[in-house]
Amino acid sequence: MKRIHLLLVAAAIAAAATVSTVSTVSAQTTVGTQAVPAAETAAAVGRPAEAPWSLNDCIDYAIENNINVRQRTLQVERSEVSLSTARFSRLPSVSASISGNASFGRALTSDNTYRNNNQTSGSFGVSGSLPIFQGLRINREIEGGKLDLAAAVQDLRRAREDVAVNVMTLYLQVLFNRELVDVAERQAALSEQQVERSRALVEAGKQPESARYESEALAANDRLSLAQARNNLQLALLGLSQALNRESAAGFDVVIPAFDALSLEALSRLGTIEEIYATAADERPHLRAEQLRLRSSENNVRIARSALYPTISASGGYGTSIYDGDPDSFWSQFRNKSSEYVGVSMNIPIFNRRATRNNIRTAQIAVRNQQLALTAAEQSLRKEIEQAWYNADAARVKYHAAEAALASARTAFEYAEQKAEAGRSTLYDFNDAKTRMERAESDLVQAKYEFVFRAKILDYYRGEPLRL
Repeated sequence: MKRIHLLLVAAAIAAAATVSTVSTVSAQTTVGTQAVPAAETAAAVGRPAEAPWSLNDCIDYAIENNINVRQRTLQVERSEVSLSTARFSRLPSVSASISGNASFGRALTSDNTYRNNNQTSGSFGVSGSLPIFQGLRINREIEGGKLDLAAAVQDLRRAREDVAVNVMTLYLQVLFNRELVDVAERQAALSEQQVERSRALVEAGKQPESARYESEALAANDRLSLAQARNNLQLALLGLSQALNRESAAGFDVVIPAFDALSLEALSRLGTIEEIYATAADERPHLRAEQLRLRSSENNVRIARSALYPTISASGGYGTSIYDGDPDSFWSQFRNKSSEYVGVSMNIPIFNRRATRNNIRTAQIAVRNQQLALTAAEQSLRKEIEQAWYNADAARVKYHAAEAALASARTAFEYAEQKAEAGRSTLYDFNDAKTRMERAESDLVQAKYEFVFRAKILDYYRGEPLRL
């Protein structure tokens, strides 16, 4: 798993939370309106509404339509073809030839004399060869083909997992923005209540006329914040839809999973770094692919060494010829002028300008290079797991702290609301308490989804399926 995947959702969530918080501090949201549902968006462009997509639906669809996954699938097929070619190289090769000639003037006849006449002739032949011993090259090429195919399969697994992690990141971003819309709507309802409360207090003479105008101005600014939150949600849905390679995002929506206290508490059991690394070292496809490539490069050394041994092959053939000037019939010539041969040949390498030795050295260098690549992959995996674990632990602490902060902010807002209803507080005091509560709600939403993402990344390293 690349480190950029670990940073993507944190950066996106932090950016969205910052926008929401800044806009909230400056202005609160509007009266109890609802976020624009996907069905209304679909109807606006003339498309039927779709059933909401679950995370599994999104992952399956993305894997099926992702270009990189398709390319890796073709690489697997190419490796299968290469393995098939290596296996069939044990079989004999057979070929046939047929030719016809026409000569004018002095031509060679069947009795090996030249005559001044026009003549046509033809020949037919079948030949074959069979490898008997090739310095064990064929067996080693088959073994190398198996290793390359296994590595290609692991590369395909990694491509699918990368797609799954990317889709989960965007899916959580949609859920995060949807909850921010809910937060904005709840705060909008409070702003509208304050507008009505200010009007009543002004009419009762308990507040000056300016208080009503201030509350209405804040409510107007809140409508802008709510519109921005809705737009962020639509952009998040668009980003997820585009990642799935859908034709259009119209009518697209996702299933909202329930993150209750039990599920979040289950995510809090992070395990230890050593346990996660021990599992990941056996399960991570990119690490297994590097291990298979190391074995393949070692096998390539043995393939290069096979050129030091002699090769033995058997061959055989049949041929015949036909002349139009011959008095015998066609079939008589075909039988009488035929010939057959069989033979065994051995090719002993003596000196080829050190080409074989240099090929062996090149293969050995490739082995050392692949050993370094495997070591780098293991070290990178270790670093990624350590960073993921500490990030998950910090996200867990942040989430529990955000819960406590929201509880305190809600208590403070309840007192501020009671004072506002009694006309014993200013609009500034009420709006300040409401702003702090909204900021606490936004922080909790951000902390929750960051914690879920970090915990799911650890599940990814354990080899567990990505589910919400």
